[in-house]
Amino acid sequence: MDFARPKRATLSLDMAPLIDVVFQLLIFFMLTSSFPLPSLKLNLPKAVQQETKEPERIVISVDSAGRVAVDSTRVSMEELTSHLQSKLASDRSKSVHLRGDQDMPYRFFVEVMDKSRRAGARQIHIVHEKSRQ
Repeated sequence: MDFARPKRATLSLDMAPLIDVVFQLLIFFMLTSSFPLPSLKLNLPKAVQQETKEPERIVISVDSAGRVAVDSTRVSMEELTSHLQSKLASDRSKSVHLRGDQDMPYRFFVEVMDKSRRAGARQIHIVHEKSRQ
């Protein structure tokens, strides 16, 4: 008579499918978290004084030729007020960030500031690069 116990199947967790899923999620998030390229190529002016950095939610970019983009979407100067009104409606801070080319004529600067105020912006931040001094 043999008193050997019947062999039970041992429980084990196969890690290969879990590792595959983790790598696929990693690749997915790396590909989808890329930032859009700015629609206008700007040379920002430089300044020694740097303000505290606030997250840029609504960004208005103006190049030296007067072309305007709001958050990488091209907008004509005539449509700027209505486009900003719809963007500012969902923004609690009611602030915009103005990125202007260093060779931009002053009239574009004043026109964008005026249209931003008419659209409901309470704060207008001027974006610049930090100067090395």
